[in-house]
Order: sequence, then C-alpha cells, then structure tokens
Amino acid sequence: MGYLQFKTTPKAVTEGGDIGSGQVELRHVHPAFFLEMQLIKLHTHEGSDSRKLDAEATPYVIRGFQANERIERGVATWTGSASASGSIVLTFGTVFNSAPQVFVTIQSGNSNYTIGINTPTTSQVTIYWEDLTANTHTSLNVGWIAIGR
Repeated sequence: MGYLQFKTTPKAVTEGGDIGSGQVELRHVHPAFFLEMQLIKLHTHEGSDSRKLDAEATPYVIRGFQANERIERGVATWTGSASASGSIVLTFGTVFNSAPQVFVTIQSGNSNYTIGINTPTTSQVTIYWEDLTANTHTSLNVGWIAIGR
C-alpha cells in the first residue's frame, strides 16, 4: 500500500447568479461559508422573551458554566490610616446558594502587591492585600468577580 499524493487546487468562485435575488452579492465566497450564510436566515428571533441559558439551548457557548450560574463583580475600596497591608470584608449583593469562586486583583497603586482571599461563604468573602515593597497606602481599589449559583 503506497502513500497518497495530495495536491492543492484553487477554490471555486461563487458567481453572483449563485446568490438568490435580493441578497448581498458576494463574488468570492467559499462554498461552505456561503452555506452558513444562507442558514443564518433560519435563525431569527423577534420580541424580547427571556430564557435561561443552558447547555442544551446554546451548545458550546456556555461550556464551563453550570446551570443557573451567575456572576457578581465590582470594585471594593480599602481606606484607612497609612498601612502596607489591609483587608476588606466584601458582602455580595445577592446571597449565593453555595459558596462562589472569587477572583481578586489590585486596580490602583503602582507597587508590588500580593492579594488573596479567605474561604468565601454564600454571603461574603474577606480580601487581604499587602504591599511587598512596604509602601504605605490610605486607599486601594480591588477588582473582584464572584461566580456561583
């Protein structure tokens, strides 16, 4: 059994006559792409009915999210007397059904920081920060995202 020989050939050109009347005239469209463009008209929506996003309704779009998952986000500001470290108790706007995953980052200052959290509860998390250069601050903004149910 021998190896197959592959060769490349130019793609066929889609002619203006291949596109239905009233449609945009595209002269050089790959046939597979042209088919996808034709199928777009089958996916229309009118009105403003709301529907929960779930994996069945939107395959591959929300992969990685669990059913009924939601996100809260914001900026918490630490203020106090000059200090090189501190903490913020952050209370979520809406209580989660189970402890969410929380991600934090420093959004102000020009220094070398370390930042972390304790174990979140359904209603709050404590954010800890420290300036590793020992610079002191009286105010510091911390961006946060909480993802959970």
